Amino acid sequence: MKQAARLLFLAGAVAIGLFLVRATPRDVTFVYEVRGAGARTLEVDIEKAGVEVRRAEFRVPSGLSAQVSHRVRLTDGEYLMRFTVAADGAARRLERSVTVSESGTIVIPVGP
Repeated sequence: MKQAARLLFLAGAVAIGLFLVRATPRDVTFVYEVRGAGARTLEVDIEKAGVEVRRAEFRVPSGLSAQVSHRVRLTDGEYLMRFTVAADGAARRLERSVTVSESGTIVIPVGP
């Protein structure tokens, strides 16, 4: 009986530990590859379960292709990323789905 209680306690402790690890924010670096001539600004909205968790705006270096880096702390899960790329008076809107499950770098193409 005591051994069963110990195993139950140990299993509960492991389950709580896993829950806490997944709820802890991770350091994630998004690298946005902005493609297309004339892009001037990039607006990024990051949503989880329909709620905005981050918003940022960047100036895009001139050229046909540019990279913009964005460091954030996010918990594990599915995120919807909405992009607005402004170029010479016109704006393009794009969406990408991203899964965060570990710390690191995620490269996201933004453009045609």
